[in-house]
Amino acid sequence: MIFFNVPSVGQTKPETIFGQDDHFGFIQTLIGEKYNRENIRLKCQEYYNTDNPRYWDQIITLINFLGIKKLNLENEFEDISLLNVIAEKYDSNDLSPSKALFDYYLCMWQFPHPISTTTRAVNDSKLGLYVDNPRKFPITKPYAVILKLLLKLFKESPSKAYLSNEEFYWLGYYFYKTSGDSNKNIDQLFDYIIDIRKNGWDKFNKIRDLDGTATHLSYPKGFLRNSYVLSTDNDLYGINKNDFFIGFKQIENIENHISILINLTESLQFNFDHERSVRDVALCYDFTTYLYDKNKFKKWLNETGYYDINHNLLENVVNVEREFKLVDIARKKVEIQMTRLVNLDRKTITRQRTEQHLLRNYLFKHKKQGECAICNNEYPISFLATAHIKKRTKCTDQEKKDVNVVMPACHLGCDKVYEDGYVIVEDGVIKNNITSKPSTRDLRTFITSITDKKCKYYKKETAKYFKYHAKQYN
Repeated sequence: MIFFNVPSVGQTKPETIFGQDDHFGFIQTLIGEKYNRENIRLKCQEYYNTDNPRYWDQIITLINFLGIKKLNLENEFEDISLLNVIAEKYDSNDLSPSKALFDYYLCMWQFPHPISTTTRAVNDSKLGLYVDNPRKFPITKPYAVILKLLLKLFKESPSKAYLSNEEFYWLGYYFYKTSGDSNKNIDQLFDYIIDIRKNGWDKFNKIRDLDGTATHLSYPKGFLRNSYVLSTDNDLYGINKNDFFIGFKQIENIENHISILINLTESLQFNFDHERSVRDVALCYDFTTYLYDKNKFKKWLNETGYYDINHNLLENVVNVEREFKLVDIARKKVEIQMTRLVNLDRKTITRQRTEQHLLRNYLFKHKKQGECAICNNEYPISFLATAHIKKRTKCTDQEKKDVNVVMPACHLGCDKVYEDGYVIVEDGVIKNNITSKPSTRDLRTFITSITDKKCKYYKKETAKYFKYHAKQYN
């Protein structure tokens, strides 16, 4: 059984999106491209270095749930500025913004979900459960329901402010059984929980040991673990670890915290026409825009006060999405990804892309042939190097991430003679710089053939790198 559309793939936590799995990093490589499922599948395999051709089909559930696949009306991937800022902080080991974001997700969590909730029937014969079309359910905020129920249990006795696995399983079952209406009556839910504690829930006992039951519970539990006020520590309540689902943390003024969260959660509701398809591009775009509105996030931060975050951080969040119609998309994509490379010289990095690969993509992607910046001759891409204008070993980390630090140079000689300073570029013109370097007649003939040619990669942005190179060999 899927609990309120929480994806049953990976754990819904910051590390999955920004860290080890880096699903957000993969989405960033797609900005500006059309969403073609087969094409994306292949790119996904390449990015994650996996032989599984269906890996994209697996992670898409998580990506849709968090609304990070933002497609414009032309069905092209667009950037999400808020996530860029949070990802950059995550990569610099400032984890507070990402923790706050996932806590915020809990308040934004709703069922039906505009992208994840399909019209497919829920049919579980073991539970005697059949629901025709869950997309037609009234909108429910699961986090608010859980908080209200725990608060009512807390008021009866702080020692009762938890849910067992059995009770949460029942909560999901009863939600579907009553087509979502049951969660409006917290008093009734409370009475049922008390009854379960006295008499048990027979249906859960019959299925608890079946394959997948515990696994399915781990996904909503993992998502709720992002909460500032909830804990999965069974020792707080003296409950067997295998039976404990979640409960309140022991926080001062917990009732006040919960009341604020409930009010916030219930006010954050994305209303949509339930007849619209999950594949409706405009609906998906509107949901993502709603979800990642910096003003909503800022309000959440201010009203909860849980995270020590410099609010100037959010001033860097701008509505950049439409800029992709006005700028070089390929360049923008590479620049975004470059900022996410933490340690450029590690043998293995979390991200599957090194900066050299990104720079090569920038120079040659979608091209079958290209022009050498030194001799101006055209060759197949395999004959062209991604040559650093300023030696990479001399570059700062920031310069290594600059798309202007490289140019295409052919393997037929230009890459080597430039790298070793046999030629330099002055004011955009190739100059002979062989001087007293070791040479042969054939090498001098080659250098003479390219001397005084214009370098098309000489421009305002690259001039400083050419100047540095020339100074090193003069």
